[in-house]
Amino acid sequence: MEIIPFQDFIRRYHSGEDFIVFDTETTGLNTFHDDIIEVGARQWNKHGPGTSFEELIWVNPNKITQAAWEIHKIPMEEVEKARKPEEVLSDFIRFCGNKPLVAHNIKFDFPMLNSNLVRSGLKPYQNDQVVCSLIYAKEQMLPMKLEELAKHYKVKTKPEALHRAMYDVDLLIEILNTVMKENEPEEMQYSLVL
Repeated sequence: MEIIPFQDFIRRYHSGEDFIVFDTETTGLNTFHDDIIEVGARQWNKHGPGTSFEELIWVNPNKITQAAWEIHKIPMEEVEKARKPEEVLSDFIRFCGNKPLVAHNIKFDFPMLNSNLVRSGLKPYQNDQVVCSLIYAKEQMLPMKLEELAKHYKVKTKPEALHRAMYDVDLLIEILNTVMKENEPEEMQYSLVL
C-alpha cells in the first residue's frame, strides 16, 4: 500500500482523475480477527460523485462486540439476511477496479479489507494507490474524527446517521469538495474571475 501525498492527490483530482471513496463498518478493531459487516463506496472526481456500492455482509452475530454495535448500530436482523463475505467483497473489488482509493483512516480500512478477503478465500486486493484524509487532518493540525472535521469545514451532519458506511463516504466527499475548492490551482481561480 502506497499512500499518495495529499498535494499529489489534489493535483490529480484537479486534472480530472477518478477516485473511489470508501468506508467499512466492522465487528471490532482487530484487522486479523474482526469482520467487515458493511462496506460503502462511491466513485468521485471533480465533476462530482458518481456510481456507488453499498452492502451489508453476513457475519456470525456473536462476533459483533457491544462497543462496535454502540458505534454503528446496524440491526442484527439485517446482517443475518446479508450475502456472504466472499460474494460481497469480490463484487466490491470489481467495483473499485484499479482506481485510487480514498478513506478517512486508510491504515485501518485497507488492512481490514485485505484480511477479510484472505479469510474469505479470496486474493488480497493489490491496489497500491491510496489516499488518507486522516493523515491530511493530522498534518494540517485539524480535528481527526470525521464528524469534527465536518464541523471544521462547516459540513452539516446527521448524528444518527454517522458510522454507517455510505453516510460516512458521502460526508467525506463533502469535506473533500471543500478541501479541493480551497486548493484550486491558481490558473483555475483566475479563469473564474474572467
